[in-house]
Amino acid sequence: MGKTLTKIDAIKTSGLDEKTFENYFKNANEFSSLPRVRKGRFLFDEDELKRWGEDRKRRTIELNFEDYALCLDFALAQHFKGYVLSDWGTARQREFGQKITNWVKGQLGEIAVKKFLKKEFGLEVELDFDIYADIVPQDIIGVFENHKMRKPKIGVGIKSSKPKSAYLVLSGNEIKLAERRSDIYIYCRPDIPDDHLLRLTKDQVIKAVKDKPHFSKYKDLLPDFNNIPCEIVGWCKFDELEEVSSIPGLEFENGTRFVKKSGELHRSKHDWEKLIKLL
Repeated sequence: MGKTLTKIDAIKTSGLDEKTFENYFKNANEFSSLPRVRKGRFLFDEDELKRWGEDRKRRTIELNFEDYALCLDFALAQHFKGYVLSDWGTARQREFGQKITNWVKGQLGEIAVKKFLKKEFGLEVELDFDIYADIVPQDIIGVFENHKMRKPKIGVGIKSSKPKSAYLVLSGNEIKLAERRSDIYIYCRPDIPDDHLLRLTKDQVIKAVKDKPHFSKYKDLLPDFNNIPCEIVGWCKFDELEEVSSIPGLEFENGTRFVKKSGELHRSKHDWEKLIKLL
């Protein structure tokens, strides 16, 4: 056991912002506090937090501009195909920027998994970036083995959410309908900035507004495009998910969802080796 940390020091050690730390600690079971004495202050073990941070770093993949461009191309194809997307957990339809961000985020997770499996285990997989009339549940469509690509032995779905999200969440239809269900779900947390489209079009934006009255107030604040980190959080089998009507901070509309706390997903090196054997 290492040094005992106060909550403030634990947040600094974790490298997380306070809100994300709270969510990971209270809702996700990412890490635990030391036993409390008579409901006293939350205290943390420095060594445990450092081990958690080192493992998280190992599972985080840097995605570059070419990765992003491939995902943006897919998102735009989905948009112009007329696919309708609703807000997560609700029935509200999303506007253009939200839809594009959601699709880009989902595809970034898939590329991150592909790169993670190659980097950590030397396994090459093929992803499905085609556009279909209906949703296709399986995201890994090929496994390179014995100098050739073969079909996976199981169905794998790759799901992405925001970095602060504490749960892998799937809709009822994704689990209850056999034709849509995957055997395994891999959960990712790509850290894509909300203003990614602005970063992409920065030069054009500057050209459009450089002679406008307020440009001097924000010209030095316009962000550049940077690599996008994506945490490969872990995986679970579909029958390890729990059916619920809500999670902390969100009541689901139109029925239940199937969820798993991020800290309870399989994520050790041995766990990933088990998954590879199933593939």
